[in-house]
Amino acid sequence: MLLFRLVQNEWMKLFNRVSTYVMLGILLLGIVLTAVIIFFNQTDSSDLPGKGDWKQNLAVENESYKQQEEEAFNYFTETYAINQQAINNYRIENDISPYEETNVWSYMDTNILLVQLIGVFVIIVGSSIVAHEFNKGTIKLLLVRSASRNQILASKFITTLLFGIFLLVVTFILSFIIGSILFGFDGSSVHLSAIDGEVTERSRILFLGLSYLASSVSILMLTAMAFMISTIFRSETIAIALSVMLLFIGSTATGILAMFTDWAKYSVFANTNLELYFTDGPMIEGMTLGFSIVVLIVYLILFLFLSFLFFKKRDVSI
Repeated sequence: MLLFRLVQNEWMKLFNRVSTYVMLGILLLGIVLTAVIIFFNQTDSSDLPGKGDWKQNLAVENESYKQQEEEAFNYFTETYAINQQAINNYRIENDISPYEETNVWSYMDTNILLVQLIGVFVIIVGSSIVAHEFNKGTIKLLLVRSASRNQILASKFITTLLFGIFLLVVTFILSFIIGSILFGFDGSSVHLSAIDGEVTERSRILFLGLSYLASSVSILMLTAMAFMISTIFRSETIAIALSVMLLFIGSTATGILAMFTDWAKYSVFANTNLELYFTDGPMIEGMTLGFSIVVLIVYLILFLFLSFLFFKKRDVSI
């Protein structure tokens, strides 16, 4: 009950900050901006190629993918080429065109890119929610209460995580509403994906929900990482800078490392995108959904252990 009250208090403090509404405004602006850009560049039925044309285009694509498969120098590149060939062949055989009118599903798919922006906001909140208390001296007011340091830090972590999920839900719901009004539901309601050359049909809305849900895993890990860096370095600025840098270069660096060694599969960034297990397959051969979940749990425990350890040992004059 005490933890719940602490989380409630942190949530209220978070929404008393102007920066919170600035972040919400920027996210809303991003959702609207993508809608405007897509609206004035949308594809209608008159722009779609005929059956013979798109089938020929896919056949040409498959020749390119076949060459890519033969010349591939790592596992992911090879399997990606194989899977794309399988999807194209499936489309040709079942008359499922890859081209469609702009619709709510394609708009929502585009807005998944905003998860990167949400990641930045989560890092900012996670890095400042602890450091800000020490910088302003308000941590003393929390420590003189009956709550333990573990409960205080836990409440801040839970609040940051809830804020990230809140932004993700807002993005999903607003994207659906705006997309439904502006673009409608015309187009394919089926999403095709392939793993090891085996094609699977899924509901488009189910796949989008799965994609947004998988994004929450990245938010969880980013929150824990920002917390750890913030408590270790005791600096809001350093925590934000390091966390944002890792956010943008972590996956790229891991991808480059994966070209040379399988050890890259133990990187946290090689495992955060769980959506790969439902679309193109893992980045590195031998990786499974269970493996990634275990690796993420280990990293999460490590991040939180270090966060709580440094937070408990930090000296505060009361």
